[in-house]
Amino acid sequence: MSKLAGLVTGRRTKWVVLVVWIVIAGAMAPLGSKLADVTDDQTQSFLPKSAESTKVLERLDDDFPDGQTINGLVVYERPGGLTAADKAKIASDARRAGRKLPLVGEPVLPFGPGGRPRPGLVSEDGSVAYTAVAVPEDADKLADWGKELDEIVGDGPGALNVYVTGDLGFNTDAEEVFGSLDAKILLATILLVIVLLGVIYRSPLIALTPLLVVALAYTVANGFVYLYAKTSTVSSNGTGILIVLMFGVGTDYCLLLVSRYREELKRFEDKHDAIRRAVERTGPAILASGLTVSLAMLVLFVADLGLLKSMGPVSAIGVTCAFIAGLTLLPALLAIFGRRGFWPRRRLIAYDPASSQTEHQGLWRRVADRAAKRPGLTLGVTTAFFAVGALGLLAYKADYSTTTFFKKEVESVEGFKVIEKSFPAGSLAPMTVLVEREDGPVRPADVAAVTRRLDAIPEVARVVPSGQVSRDRRAVALSAVLESDPLKKSALNVVPELRSAARDAAPPGATALIGGGSAIQHDYDEASQRDVKLIVPLALVVIAIILAVLLEALVAPLVLIASVVLSFFGTLGLSILFIRFVVGDAGVDTSMPTFAFIFLVALGIDYTIFLMSRVREEARKHGTKDGMLRAVGATGPVITSAGIILAGTFSVLMTLPVTFTFDLGFIVALGILLDTFVVRTIMVPAAVELIGDRIWWPSSATGKTHLLREETPDAAPSERERQPV
Repeated sequence: MSKLAGLVTGRRTKWVVLVVWIVIAGAMAPLGSKLADVTDDQTQSFLPKSAESTKVLERLDDDFPDGQTINGLVVYERPGGLTAADKAKIASDARRAGRKLPLVGEPVLPFGPGGRPRPGLVSEDGSVAYTAVAVPEDADKLADWGKELDEIVGDGPGALNVYVTGDLGFNTDAEEVFGSLDAKILLATILLVIVLLGVIYRSPLIALTPLLVVALAYTVANGFVYLYAKTSTVSSNGTGILIVLMFGVGTDYCLLLVSRYREELKRFEDKHDAIRRAVERTGPAILASGLTVSLAMLVLFVADLGLLKSMGPVSAIGVTCAFIAGLTLLPALLAIFGRRGFWPRRRLIAYDPASSQTEHQGLWRRVADRAAKRPGLTLGVTTAFFAVGALGLLAYKADYSTTTFFKKEVESVEGFKVIEKSFPAGSLAPMTVLVEREDGPVRPADVAAVTRRLDAIPEVARVVPSGQVSRDRRAVALSAVLESDPLKKSALNVVPELRSAARDAAPPGATALIGGGSAIQHDYDEASQRDVKLIVPLALVVIAIILAVLLEALVAPLVLIASVVLSFFGTLGLSILFIRFVVGDAGVDTSMPTFAFIFLVALGIDYTIFLMSRVREEARKHGTKDGMLRAVGATGPVITSAGIILAGTFSVLMTLPVTFTFDLGFIVALGILLDTFVVRTIMVPAAVELIGDRIWWPSSATGKTHLLREETPDAAPSERERQPV
């Protein structure tokens, strides 16, 4: 680490480092600007490759002339009954939609010749009817087609209400929320970070430095993600959250290094000596933290769920760029700025070797002192707090209800609510039943057998032909409509029964697969539950190994991992209680615990490493117990500031009117704050106080070497080195 520190902070080489970063960012910027062109948001990209619903989607793409389709429903509602003028408008809207949109097949109208209502498309009292249309699945154009359909149907005259819903309507509303997501998150995050850094440092140049570092790192990361996306599947979900992740970890690294730089500027008159020493002391923590977060993100690559598998490498690329920038670009900039960077508070970093030896005495040192006086009680109280919070997991419930996806009123949800009152709610998103024959064209008897069996299941409202037939005539697609909301847990639970019934009903030589609608969500749900059982222990093993290498100990990593697990379950339990009984949601997405774990543990481990690497350093000189108190006093302000900023950046997600992002933002923000103010500053110090020197077993408190750092004496610089620049 000393060689790297000397390179990035040298009198001449610091300028080289800056130029290299600018050149690389300039080269990567054009690639990053094309990232949206290579992201894949098709439904199958989110699902496991082995899922039955994925096989259905691939079969439609490969063998059916129209490929995958997205359904759109235009709902017409007039209290008291639809009039003849309304029926004329319905027919006119369908004709115009057929001319202006690339519809697959003809629109299915609710009224036939002479105004006769068609079964299943007109309510019993005649007040509600809907037209069904289908368009090709093209993620880049769906929102535009939905908006155009909305313009075609317009607002109904008088008391006639018109809604565009179905998958096409939901995609359109989602695009309005997520379309400018990256820009909104970027702007909100930058403003928040500027305000918080301004309050912390009250030095404009130092406050803006982390933004410059993260901005260049983000530009480079986007370019690499583009290159990765050219060879693998990358969804816009992963790229959208990348800016929040990078600002979070990148700002953490900046805070740690700047804090140590301020200390060293008091000890060393020459700014180059000060920043070199700061990099030598904090570099191992930044390296270990960056590797930990990157590897924890890469663990997602083993996920079965396509959404998680895609997000892992993207996040790892971003974090890697962030910590490399923290070890190279940031020290170079700080060396360039020197003491002038802290204007107008240069008095705080004036050269004063005598005062630099003074031990940190602040709020967190006093808190640590109190915890150390009664460590058993402190540890017991904090453990009990998280254990009680974990009881909130008893209230855990999965929910994907159509009506709770958005946190504000949107047209597609309003239209669905109208349909739900008068028709089977499953009309919103019918399932696709593929009936296939291996030895030739599919037979009418094959289709009839599967249809009869599925129609006999109480939860199924109807099974009808979709009009889609494969090019080789060996497969036919049917539409199965459920009675209930197709995304509620009760509907998902019916899917295995439907699949079993369809397989059993298929005559010899024929098969039946079920995908689409509830089947897709069922496969997503199942994969989420499998993934969390695999990812959590694997990520913990990765983190424990890196902590063991960094701290040269086996006991300390086990203690720290225990605190991580306890705080995670406590946070998740408290969050579930808040989401269900304060916000009022019926439940959460089943993938939420996995996302929350990865972000909470991978990011929260930063603070563990910041604290324990300093404890290791101080323990060599002052012993474990005193070293812990000194480390808390020195890193407390850094961890507090970093935690507030990281929690703030994730809380930006709560401003989006989407339930999933709100829940994720709340859980991560709460977990980071609890980790900052309770775990790292109270719970861990109490545990170390109880265990004492045994925390470093099989090493000792005064270990002679450090695997990630070359120890150099704290001798005063030479006369030549003292010359200020």
